[in-house]
Amino acid sequence: MVASICGIALISALSFGGVLSYSYIKSLRVEFYDRVSAEGEGHSIEVYSFLNRAMARLSELGRDNSIRVTMMLGVDYPLAEKLTEYDQVPPGVDYFILRKGDDKIFSSTSQKYDEKIVREALNHSPSRSILCRSSSGKFITVFSVPIRSRSQIVGSAACVVDLSRSGIDSALQSSGGGKLFLFTSGKAFDLMSGKEQELKMGNIISDKMLLVRLDRNLGGVLYRSALVPGLSYFTSDTRLNRSITRAFLLSLPLLAIVTFLCLLIVLILSNKLGKPLRVISDAAEDISKGLDLDIQAKGSCIYEINALEKSLSSMLESLRKTKDLEEYQFFFDNVGDLVCITDLDGLFWETNCQVVTLLGYSREELLGKTFFELIPAHERSALRTVLHDILSGGLIDSFECPMVTKAGLTIHCEVRSRKIVYRGADVLLSVVRDVTDRKLDEEELQRYAAELLGAKEVEERNSAHLSETLKQLEEAIARVEVANQTKSEFLAQMSHEIRTPMNSILGMADMLRDTALSSEQKSYVTIFRDSGKALLALIDGILDLSKIESGKLTLEKAPFNLDTLVDEVSGIMSVTAWKKDLILACHIDPDTPAILIGDSTRIKQIIVNLLGNAIKFTTEGTVCLDISSRAESDGIIVLSIKVADTGIGIAEDKAEVIFENFTQADSSTTRKYGGTGLGLAITKNLVTLMNGNIKAQNIESGGALFTAEITVEKAEEDNPLDSRIRKVMQGRNVLVVDKIFVVRNYICKCLSSWGGNCIHVENSFLALDSIKASEKIDLVIISEKLGDEDGLGEVEAIKEGLKLPSPAVCLLSSSPGDSSNRPEINKLFGVRGSARWPLTRGVLLNAMLNLFEPVDPEFADSAVEKELLPTRILLAEDSEANRTLIEFFLKDTPFRITCAEDGAEAVAMYKKHNYDLVLMDIQMPNLNGYEATREIRAYEKMNGYPETPVVALTANESAHDSQLSLDAGCSGHLSKPIKKITLVKNILKFTS
Repeated sequence: MVASICGIALISALSFGGVLSYSYIKSLRVEFYDRVSAEGEGHSIEVYSFLNRAMARLSELGRDNSIRVTMMLGVDYPLAEKLTEYDQVPPGVDYFILRKGDDKIFSSTSQKYDEKIVREALNHSPSRSILCRSSSGKFITVFSVPIRSRSQIVGSAACVVDLSRSGIDSALQSSGGGKLFLFTSGKAFDLMSGKEQELKMGNIISDKMLLVRLDRNLGGVLYRSALVPGLSYFTSDTRLNRSITRAFLLSLPLLAIVTFLCLLIVLILSNKLGKPLRVISDAAEDISKGLDLDIQAKGSCIYEINALEKSLSSMLESLRKTKDLEEYQFFFDNVGDLVCITDLDGLFWETNCQVVTLLGYSREELLGKTFFELIPAHERSALRTVLHDILSGGLIDSFECPMVTKAGLTIHCEVRSRKIVYRGADVLLSVVRDVTDRKLDEEELQRYAAELLGAKEVEERNSAHLSETLKQLEEAIARVEVANQTKSEFLAQMSHEIRTPMNSILGMADMLRDTALSSEQKSYVTIFRDSGKALLALIDGILDLSKIESGKLTLEKAPFNLDTLVDEVSGIMSVTAWKKDLILACHIDPDTPAILIGDSTRIKQIIVNLLGNAIKFTTEGTVCLDISSRAESDGIIVLSIKVADTGIGIAEDKAEVIFENFTQADSSTTRKYGGTGLGLAITKNLVTLMNGNIKAQNIESGGALFTAEITVEKAEEDNPLDSRIRKVMQGRNVLVVDKIFVVRNYICKCLSSWGGNCIHVENSFLALDSIKASEKIDLVIISEKLGDEDGLGEVEAIKEGLKLPSPAVCLLSSSPGDSSNRPEINKLFGVRGSARWPLTRGVLLNAMLNLFEPVDPEFADSAVEKELLPTRILLAEDSEANRTLIEFFLKDTPFRITCAEDGAEAVAMYKKHNYDLVLMDIQMPNLNGYEATREIRAYEKMNGYPETPVVALTANESAHDSQLSLDAGCSGHLSKPIKKITLVKNILKFTS
């Protein structure tokens, strides 16, 4: 305590000394700033006065009559003498005179001066340049005035004021070592030396004065002059700092005396106050440690200490009572349930803190309410009865009732109450517990039990119903299987029954067309032949759709050549497109592999349907087939088939409808273009079977775009033609001439992928320019028709433009098939090869091989070269029309036909005669083709004869039917309707 008092006294003494020191130092600073302001103002006035004196002296010089007369007379010596007189006062000012019309400047000084500034001032008098920078770097002031004789200007006079020679610098040093600075262009310069100064601005003292630091080491005060623009006076604060240090050293003895007196007074007071307070402090510390002590009054002479002893005794007594109450309240508040005391009317007297958790009321809010206010109105009468029974000492001591919280929620509570005496009155002590969750669990359990009973009854009813339903379902499945079987048999039977007469009709039409007919008769034959083909296509579409929907259509997985497939499709569609004068393009991306694994027949059907649809709805323009591919994982390849046309397009709301069965864009389209609407429906189903998708959309420029993506597998073997075409085309320069950009661009893409160098142009004029720009042309591929010009005529012009030997020429046909020119004409023009229309990758590849690779007999089609030998053939066919048709097909061949009308007759005839080949119809009366073939094979095996080839003839062309024929012992399978060339090739195949 003594130490604290001493510290307080010491701090007080130091504070007193600090206040005095601060006041004195502040007065020193104010005095210093006033002195700096007076000095700065004085120096500013001195500079201003000096400049005015120089200006006044210059004015006297300009009015000097002797100088004006001398200048008018043109005499030089008197001028120099006169200037010498003016140069004496004031110091630091040099005078100059320039006679009008003369370049010579007369000067009052022999020292070097800035002639440029002086001449500028003399030539433009009157003028003022206050504190401008000379070539030497110093600041000078230049005044000039004209010298007049009466109203005529005879010359001009100027003075240059150099403040560094004026004596002002010495006055600055004597006044305290200050400096004059000039601020110009955002920089500070020493007015006397002209050197740039580095000033760091500090706090602002007044509107004309602020603290600055010069060269980072010297601090001081800067006074800004209002009299001379840009002029400032700087003086260091060294004098101020010395005054402050001296004042501080002088105040130290006084501070020491004050501190000593304070400490002495503190020690006297602490002796009088310390002992009684220490006794009271020790007693309070013991009480805080839990000791139950009494504070004895010592009778101090100080009134305040006696009052403190009495107050501490009273506080000790209150603390004892409070401790007892806190122990009681601790247990009361830490009970997990609501504990409350109410009078006999239900008014709350006391409650613990759980009331906030349970009901949401604060203790103060609840103490103003009755128990009945927290109970719903319909429960209050029953509660009064229960409470009355408890007060009368009945057997009831607990009950359940709903209570309403402050938020308006109803909770279920269990209440235990008993009668006690509190503050001299009979009251009820109650413990309230929230049992809402238990109530909800009980209700949920009861509801669940009721639901279980209901569910058990429903299950029993459903079990009986399910048994009946399963029985009905089994019967329905059996009926469906029978219906599917019947449908399959019906489809097979209908296919045979429809194709058999159609075979006769189409065959007879072809045979009849080859006979001598008039033009009218040929027209009739063509009409019923085309109608028969259309009817057969419709039947094929309906049968295919039925197979797809019944799940009977399966896809084959066999290697096929994509180039060959597209060549076949382009050949099929070319005639129709050519008749409509359409541009037909069938392009395969050069990076797409040729050999793939999949169902080539169905892929061909998809492409034919899409191309046929595009050609049908396009009256002019282009139909383009683009096929590309991308590789997926596990050897899967996705083929992208795009067919774009410039036709009528598709309405946006019909883009999905057109893929439905028997549906086209609208009824008017059906009437105008015909068709059944099965083509796209079958195409979509086939694409779906191939794990793909198809969509249709309009093209902004007009027409429609169909995009189908299907999955195929990559073949292990590569296309053997790839290495051959790269070998023959590597490094060859090719010129392509065709008016259609799509065609010539595609040719160049293919040739570039095979290693060739390709240039494509639109006409012969551009071709000649390309030939001149190229070193060598190995091949010219030119269209048979270039607009209205004949392509062969352009070949001659191209050849004449060549300086090197003539290149090979390949002609692009402009109509279905190869070149329409006679071979001798092509030979005359040097055409070595041709490519049929429309051009495909396969057609282009074969044309290049034929041009640059010697023909190997091994790759020639040996089937055409085979000689037809006499062959005995047994034909088993129940249809007389089909028997006649086949006889007509083979009447001009050395083949001899023997006919049997059913399978039994065929087996009997086979056993009696030797035959080289058997053509066996499958569906025949008495004995069908499968059974007849099995009997023939059994007969051959029993007698040890070699197997005679048996070719099955059937209207069913599915892989399943083909496999049934092979399982029965057939050597091959032919689908109706049968064409003559197909029949002849198969006879040669099995009899050669």
